[in-house]
Amino acid sequence: MNIAEFAALKVGDKITNPSLGTFEAAEIVETSDRGVSFKWEGTPVVFFAAANSTLWHQWVKADE
Repeated sequence: MNIAEFAALKVGDKITNPSLGTFEAAEIVETSDRGVSFKWEGTPVVFFAAANSTLWHQWVKADE
């Protein structure tokens, strides 16, 4: 994913990290100018990725 694709993420979009291998797609649950919040289905934990981080470099948007 590049920065433009990261900025275009919307609530409900699914993302994966192929380097993790075993995790299912995570869903974007909130977006803002600061970044995105996401979580894996069945888990109560919400993670945040800041727009000025590089976490999204390893992400790909999951196929719908």
